Amino acid sequence: MRSTVGYRPPPPALVLTAVVSVQFGGALASTLVPTIGAFGSVGLRLGFAAVLLCALGRPALRGRSRADWRVVTAYAATLATMNVCFYAAIAHLPLGVAVTCEFVGPLSLSAVLSRRWQDAAAVLCAVGGVLLVSGALTTPWSKLPVTGVLLALAAGACWAAYIMASGATGARFASLDGLAIALAMGTVVVLPDRRMAGR
Repeated sequence: MRSTVGYRPPPPALVLTAVVSVQFGGALASTLVPTIGAFGSVGLRLGFAAVLLCALGRPALRGRSRADWRVVTAYAATLATMNVCFYAAIAHLPLGVAVTCEFVGPLSLSAVLSRRWQDAAAVLCAVGGVLLVSGALTTPWSKLPVTGVLLALAAGACWAAYIMASGATGARFASLDGLAIALAMGTVVVLPDRRMAGR
C-alpha cells in the first residue's frame, strides 16, 4: 500500500481548489449579505472555520513569543478586513465585477514579484481569464457605485497583504495553527462590529 505520509497535492489541484472555494464562498455570500449584512456573513464564515480548525488542529497557544503574536495578529487583521470589504462590495456590485476588482490585488502582487517573462505572461493570462468569465466586460462601469468599486479594490489590497502575512505566519506556526488562531481572532473582532452595525 502506498504511504500518504508527506504527500503533497500537485500545485494545479491546489489552485483549482482555491478558485472553487473563492467562487463558492462569494456566491454563497451574495445570498447572505442582503439578509444579515457583511459583518454577519463574515462572522459566520470565520466563526465556523475557526471552530472547525481549532477542534481538529488544537493549536498550541503557550510558548509563543511577542513576535509570533504580532505576526498572527497582522494575519488575522488582513483576513477579517479582506472578507468584510469584499462582502460589503457585493452588496453594491454584481458578483463578477466585485471578484474582478478584488483580483487586482493578488495579480498585482504576482506581477511585482515575478522574475521571469513566463510569470508575467501567466499573470496576463489570468487577468484575461478573470475578465472573460466574470462578465465585467459587458457591465457598464459608468453605472457602478463608486463605493462598491472602492470596497472591492480594498479587498484586493487586503488579499495581497493576506498572502504576505500568510507566508510570515506559516514560517512561525506549525501546520494550521496560525490559520486557526487568526480565524478565532478575526471572529472575535468581527462579531462585536456586527452587533454595532445592526444598531
